[in-house]
Amino acid sequence: MSVTEAEARAAEARERMNRTAARIQAKLEPQALAIQARDAGLCAARIGLETAKDNKAAVAGGVAILGLLLNRRRIASLFKRKG
Repeated sequence: MSVTEAEARAAEARERMNRTAARIQAKLEPQALAIQARDAGLCAARIGLETAKDNKAAVAGGVAILGLLLNRRRIASLFKRKG
């Protein structure tokens, strides 16, 4: 391999490295990260909603348990003896 060929290969390697660095830098921009986070959140919400629609009984049970948990003191006071 001649010096000219080696310089050409080095220039190509530098160009590939610069393109890679530019792609990484673009992915790490705050706006790009915010868009990725928003998209991930929307996807998770969509999947959760679909799962809730498919499992209505489980959702109703969970809501009932949460309601009982949040109102446990009121419920307990109904059963306390007055005296």
